[in-house]
Amino acid sequence: MSKVKYREIIENQKRNITFYTVLCVIFTILIGAYSYFKWVDYNLYKESVVKNDSLIESLKSQSVSEKSDYQDEKKLFDELSGNIDASLKEVFPLDNNYTELTRAFDHFESETDRTNSPFVISNIEYQEIQESEDGLYKSLPVRMTISSSEENFTKFLQYIEKSGSLLDKVRLMDIQSIHMSFSENENLSNVINFSVKINAYYQNI
Repeated sequence: MSKVKYREIIENQKRNITFYTVLCVIFTILIGAYSYFKWVDYNLYKESVVKNDSLIESLKSQSVSEKSDYQDEKKLFDELSGNIDASLKEVFPLDNNYTELTRAFDHFESETDRTNSPFVISNIEYQEIQESEDGLYKSLPVRMTISSSEENFTKFLQYIEKSGSLLDKVRLMDIQSIHMSFSENENLSNVINFSVKINAYYQNI
């Protein structure tokens, strides 16, 4: 083999070695870059997982707290709803319930009547029940004869005016007519003798 050909072979081998070396370096750089970016991605994923776990725990805790708050609010709402329903049945009962109405008038009389300021119901008469035109409710007409001081007369009008209030729990009523006469009493202020017709309302079920 001539020296020229031998040198060419050596040169080719050197070029091949250089080429493969460059390829290896590029490949190593690519592998390094790929590994670095994967490592960065891994750390990002790892941080995201930690944050998600923390968020999940926070949401679980918040969910438990909100559930507890909901149960408390629901309990209060149920109690309020029950109280409203009970009060509604008092002010707008399911039937005429005239016995309880009589007791309510008797209670008002006992709470109001005083020696120097009388309020005396001498007669209570219940009349024929009436039904509203739309059929949604009924009314129980009541006619009463009463002797009262002027002060207690005013209290009685206010009592009827406040009827239907869920706070006062006075049965829903209104005055249809009233007839009055006055008399003098040496020991008392003016006494009002009056007859009044009242409608007491209840549900038409």
